[in-house]
Amino acid sequence: MWLCIIFLAVLHITAAYRGPRWLYYVSKPLTVMLMVIQCVWSGAPSFYYWAIVVGLCFSIIGDIYLMLPADRFLAGLMSFFLAHIAFTVAFASQWQGTISWWLLALCLAIGIVVFLLLLPSLAPLQTPVAFYILIIMAMTFAAGQYWLLSHSQAALFTIVGAILFVLSDLTLAVNRFKGEFGAATAIIMSTYFIAQGLFVGSVLVL
Repeated sequence: MWLCIIFLAVLHITAAYRGPRWLYYVSKPLTVMLMVIQCVWSGAPSFYYWAIVVGLCFSIIGDIYLMLPADRFLAGLMSFFLAHIAFTVAFASQWQGTISWWLLALCLAIGIVVFLLLLPSLAPLQTPVAFYILIIMAMTFAAGQYWLLSHSQAALFTIVGAILFVLSDLTLAVNRFKGEFGAATAIIMSTYFIAQGLFVGSVLVL
């Protein structure tokens, strides 16, 4: 299954640059759908398991919105907002210990800096983007806190995945709001697929 997932991910990135367009549209959601199947097929059902599955499903909806020829950026943003709520709840459900306030402050500071850098280009999207940055940094904090408290393999997968997800979305934001650049799609999609794969992997090793 993982070989099929990797193959489809590579096909999607290739199709984004070289076509055909039908392959570009099909391969992106299908890649994450296979991750859901892998998670359901091999994972042991639990609250964490279901929260990750819900997050992946909202991600698929977001993927579809962001690929549509008409601009459905806000709908895609809201879909991923819900996905990150699910991921945040999943990671926080694994906490057993005290909260590291320095990590929370660091994540908030990074989110504020990113928002301020993007702010001049956001226009009517200021509020939704602000809330999205808040939730993805909350997700990153939840993953980091999980790692600090347990140092388990599952926690390692979540924190690396969360950082890659932030990198993916930051690249997407720069490409959309600050100016397009050629390598953007490859960076956005490679980090995104790896991040989602690591979230699935955290379910499988838990």
